[in-house]
Amino acid sequence: MAKFRILVSDHLAEEGCEILNADPDIEYDLKAGIKNSELKKIIGSYDALITRSGTTVTAELLEQPGRLKIICRAGVGLDNIDIETASKKGIIVMNAPTGNTLAAAELTMGMILSAARKIPAADNSLRSGKWERKRFMGIQLYDKVLGIVGLGRIGFNVAVRAKAFGMKIMVYDPYIKKEKADTIGAVLCQTLDELLAASDVVTLHTPLTPETRGIITKDSIAGMKNGAILVNCARGGLVDENGVSEAVKSGKLFSAATDVFKTEPPVNNPLTSTPDIFITPHIGANTHEGQKGVAIIICEQALNFLHGRPYLYAVNAPFNPSRLSVEMQRFFDLSEKVGKMAAQLTTGRMEELRFIMAGERFSEDLGERTFDIPFNYQPFTISMAKGYLEMFLHEPVSFVNAPYFAKYRGILLNETKVPEYNGMKDHIILTVKSDKEEVVYAATLFPDDTGRIVQIGPFRLDLIMEGNYLCFRNHDSPGIVGKVGALLGEHKINIANFVLTRLKPRGGEAASFVSVDDPIPQTVLEELLNLPGIISAKAITL
Repeated sequence: MAKFRILVSDHLAEEGCEILNADPDIEYDLKAGIKNSELKKIIGSYDALITRSGTTVTAELLEQPGRLKIICRAGVGLDNIDIETASKKGIIVMNAPTGNTLAAAELTMGMILSAARKIPAADNSLRSGKWERKRFMGIQLYDKVLGIVGLGRIGFNVAVRAKAFGMKIMVYDPYIKKEKADTIGAVLCQTLDELLAASDVVTLHTPLTPETRGIITKDSIAGMKNGAILVNCARGGLVDENGVSEAVKSGKLFSAATDVFKTEPPVNNPLTSTPDIFITPHIGANTHEGQKGVAIIICEQALNFLHGRPYLYAVNAPFNPSRLSVEMQRFFDLSEKVGKMAAQLTTGRMEELRFIMAGERFSEDLGERTFDIPFNYQPFTISMAKGYLEMFLHEPVSFVNAPYFAKYRGILLNETKVPEYNGMKDHIILTVKSDKEEVVYAATLFPDDTGRIVQIGPFRLDLIMEGNYLCFRNHDSPGIVGKVGALLGEHKINIANFVLTRLKPRGGEAASFVSVDDPIPQTVLEELLNLPGIISAKAITL
């Protein structure tokens, strides 16, 4: 039997190399720092590529992939890999999302301690020949409230460690259930403002998404406790950097600490020049143990894949949707868009996603349910879950890992096939249940092969599932639609289509979906909400 060939294009921890050495069916070459021009010439002769951040896997590099079957990133981030091109070439992309968790959590604790006791500043002062004991009066963590924004793996581990310091834990994460917070004795806040107002120390552990970009503004800092501490070891774009600098200078914040910046490396950044803001150069994952962890994970999973064993952490599809019929492919794509729309319209904390396939076409076994994971859903259910989850998770969501993410966050996934649902055949129906609402979304393919959503909650409509939309609900009274149109015109937002539906009787509630050429800015949404008669307004991108 011919051996599997693996190319390692970046430095890899010794423990990972030992795993490769121990497998008699593997031969590997370590070419750390290889240039893409040279890599392109040889990549097709390998079955697997293991890389870190030093290699950028571009579409050009994958033009002739040869025997390459899998690309493995020994770390979390996948910004350096063209996942779309790899998927089109039938190449699995895999990362190691758990290996650096403890490293990032421990750096966060170090930053909290540094900010509370101003340790780096005291060190610098003493080294310069000064003895300034009174200057470095700190804050004790015991009995203080730690507010954690985002209770993913890192946020959860920070909470566990902070409790050992005797801190009280509060959490804000709109995508977890109360039971998750209860496991660590944390108070789950309903709003970010509630957490900021009650916390002595605030630490951010949320992804950078359109929803979270700039989540910490000057106004939100003004709502924090006087003398509080703000720590960011997540993403630089989460905070208003000028606002943090001004708050520390004014004494509103006792101090701050950050490992990340909006632009990296930072240039003329106010955080780097403000006393009592403690900074590090994005080193959250940089520990020997962390690098060892990702190396072991990625090498073990790569070997599992090559040997045909079950594997974890693939971030693209382990099956080819093109094997479905053309019609089923369209339903597959439609399922993902329904999930995306539901995620952007849902309010409250998600509890359950119930997916129904109504119609005889869904009754056959499609033969596409081998995911190498302990979940046996139809492709349409997986596609819906992926669409839903990727709207707010910072880690790459795929047709493989979507059920894992749902399970971790306590979201139930249920799937049913029925001949019809409330008179509907050849439809997909998603019922979204949160702690605040239960909403039904129904969609189908029209004769022109366009995927359209025909029901959202109590509203019946005919909406093509693509592009940018403004969704607003209003009291059914004359003049409101005209005011919305005028406001969009003032902001040079062009309307492509307008779908209006209402509840009976006349004078009740109406809903509108306005197709626009460009995404709706948050500032425009805020103006819309101030119009008389508007109940809610949200921007949707499909």
